[in-house]
Amino acid sequence: MIKQLLIKNYALIENISFQLKSGFSVVSGETGAGKSIMLDAISLLCGKRADKSSLFNKDNKCVIEGVFIFESENKNLFELKNLDFDIETIIRREIAINGKSRAFINDTPVSLSDLKEITSQVVEIYAQHQSISLKEEKKQLQIIDSFAKNDELKKDYLLKYSQYNTLLREIKNFEIQGKISNSEIDFITFQIKELEESFLKENEKEELEESLKILENAEDITEVLNVSDQLLNSENSVLSFLSEIEAQLNKINNFSSEISLIAERISSVRIELDDIQSEIKSINSLVEVKPHQLSECNNRLNQLNTLLLKHKKNDVSELIVVLSEFKDKVKISYAFDKLISEKEEELKIKKDLLIKSSFNLRKSRLKSIPIFSDLLVSNLKKLGIKDAKFEIDLTEKEDFSISGNDLINFLFSANRGSNLNSISKVASGGELSRLMLSISYLCSDNNKVNCLIFDEIDSGVSGEIADLMAEMMLKMSENCQIISITHLPQIASKSDSHLLVYKDVVNNSTISKIKELKTEERISEIAKMLSGKKVSESAIENAKQLLNL
Repeated sequence: MIKQLLIKNYALIENISFQLKSGFSVVSGETGAGKSIMLDAISLLCGKRADKSSLFNKDNKCVIEGVFIFESENKNLFELKNLDFDIETIIRREIAINGKSRAFINDTPVSLSDLKEITSQVVEIYAQHQSISLKEEKKQLQIIDSFAKNDELKKDYLLKYSQYNTLLREIKNFEIQGKISNSEIDFITFQIKELEESFLKENEKEELEESLKILENAEDITEVLNVSDQLLNSENSVLSFLSEIEAQLNKINNFSSEISLIAERISSVRIELDDIQSEIKSINSLVEVKPHQLSECNNRLNQLNTLLLKHKKNDVSELIVVLSEFKDKVKISYAFDKLISEKEEELKIKKDLLIKSSFNLRKSRLKSIPIFSDLLVSNLKKLGIKDAKFEIDLTEKEDFSISGNDLINFLFSANRGSNLNSISKVASGGELSRLMLSISYLCSDNNKVNCLIFDEIDSGVSGEIADLMAEMMLKMSENCQIISITHLPQIASKSDSHLLVYKDVVNNSTISKIKELKTEERISEIAKMLSGKKVSESAIENAKQLLNL
């Protein structure tokens, strides 16, 4: 659901923030007051494209922010998009003065496509005059699966579908690598032998380069180390002077703690220098001018560099990978026919399981379709479409998709004597709205989204039909948040909360504001909806009756 909305510098709105409650909420207001602005703001949070013409003040950016309540089952989608998950998730859109917009989920920038995918888990918006998803085959299958409570069957099908496609990709990869010719095998085998006989070791090149530096500069290194050794250990050397200082201080170290501490420090320095001198001797003994070692080192480096150049690699570790790939390629080639045969046999088993799972899913759909169709027609007749006819054409296709291997088509006729046809071709805006309301009502106890928004879908109806639409929305609100933008008092009176959008003049500018109405304010607003701006006593009494007051 949507818990809270902040709209700043958008259309006729300067800066408003308000709460949205669970249950059934209505939004009312005079034509042009700005009801559609609130819906547009929510649409922007759900991924609608924006432009700078919607800025209230062209010199400032627009900010729209909403607190959305997600279910724990949505966490996987957040993780898939590398987003932090919170039950209360903050979604924000910003529109800069140049018209560019940015979207954020929990302060992490996201693309509009990701924003749409994530918010579609929570919110669905139905408007009378827009092309809604009801016309899409994917949506129609989702509706039937929701009504039939096919969650477990779909879960099983998706698992089988994933396993089948994974294996199919593996086979294609094998075929791409393919069985290679004898001449190619001979060439690869030669390269394998060359790399194996090179006895490749990781980090060897770096170690050789370091050894080469020492061998090439052995004379200079030896000379410096000899001088260092003499300075440390010859007569009148640093170490001999330190030893003398240490001996002198030991004569008086009992007289003062400070002197004792200095004596200890001198002793420590002398020991450290003694160790250093020993290490210099050790290193010096290893450094010798050995022409054969220099030659061997150069030859090995040349060999490695030649291999790296040949295979267009930068490091010996990459050559080791190349060797492994060559071996795999030869191995796959020799075993190609056997592997393909085994994989194809496994694929046949996976496909049989997929077909069975798909059949179970179709069987459940076919069982639910007549029940769904009858209930839908019954509701449509109650909503004023007296001659409504509705059928669902479900046929099997050869290939499989994420939704199964069914083709679906919602067929509809609103008028007596008219032939059934696809709803995308025959349903008007008002008819689509009542269709969607009836469908949402039938699927409300298993709907995955927790917020449904209806934008004036009650246009053109009144009286008993309006009252029935209100009852349907109220019933649906037991399972999810319902927000209805309406002009009808019958619908407004049934809601748990009532928001009023109105215009105000501030600093010679007309701005839209929104507030939640208290009981007396609701009576007044519903009375206006009944009788117009001039509210009569009878309208007030009727409003109280509608509110059961």
